[in-house]
Amino acid sequence: MNRLPMPLDPAATLPWEADLHVEPATADLPTLSVVMPVYNAGKYLEKTLRSLLCNDLAGVEIIMMDGGSKDETPAILAHYRDMFAHVQSERDKGQSDAINKGMARATGRILCWLNGDDLFLPNVLNAVRARFRDTPGCEVVVGDAYMTELDLRPIRHFVYGPERLTQAVLLDYARNHLVQPSVFFSRRAWDAAGPVKLDLHYSMDADLFLRMAGQFTLHHLPLDIAYSVYHEDCKTRSARAESISELALVQAGHGGQAEATATMQLLLDLHHQLERRIGDLEEAPASGPSLREQALLARVAELERRLAVLADAFVEIDALESA
Repeated sequence: MNRLPMPLDPAATLPWEADLHVEPATADLPTLSVVMPVYNAGKYLEKTLRSLLCNDLAGVEIIMMDGGSKDETPAILAHYRDMFAHVQSERDKGQSDAINKGMARATGRILCWLNGDDLFLPNVLNAVRARFRDTPGCEVVVGDAYMTELDLRPIRHFVYGPERLTQAVLLDYARNHLVQPSVFFSRRAWDAAGPVKLDLHYSMDADLFLRMAGQFTLHHLPLDIAYSVYHEDCKTRSARAESISELALVQAGHGGQAEATATMQLLLDLHHQLERRIGDLEEAPASGPSLREQALLARVAELERRLAVLADAFVEIDALESA
């Protein structure tokens, strides 16, 4: 049994820690760099760090890119300081900027990033590194993963296969997306397909993985690698309309016009749901709409604006393709 450091918050103890046996990494495994872009992730970060410690980190460098957090994050980083190869805590231009800066500093043969609210499962990093070692010409590895609730109850199990890891299939990213923390790539793949785009705030991973899928074979590792934790602070949950519209633009930019149109339909469906909710409200008093109605009306107006922007962007893409 392997003992982890005492947690700052007892609630950060992971359910598998009690019976944990960390398998030692062998010296012939290729090196791995894990870039961690975080900002005010204190509610979730300690669990994430403890999930890393449930793996042998020999030959693994962890690069912490903190955007200048003002919550519990600095105290957590200080408590676990010995596990990091580098800690940077300063204002950045957002998650994409932090990822790029971390990758520029990384020295590993294999690269990945892990957000401050997701988890690796025990002993999976050895398996990923072994897959790169044992597969000639391997540049990208995709493992299976779970999307979970905050208490780690599973929502969905993502099991991949070679037929799901082609660019043609991944273009329909809204229905066939990769779980970001279960994707690992070589320095060569990053140099060829990266960096992530600074103007993308929700779909930077989709854009990068579509570029990689267009240049390299994505190899499936049939092993549950990660938990992607879905909670109220997730960007793709709290800003659903923004993430959907950005994904549609990414799909169209990769030639997936039909797939982008299907993703736009998700935005239209959300628009109609909000309209129905407004219609279900009681009549507004003579003094004007209620605060709830005002909020819903503002959301509908924002969705209409985003749909108009998408329509204009598609016209521009069509013009470029036909030129």
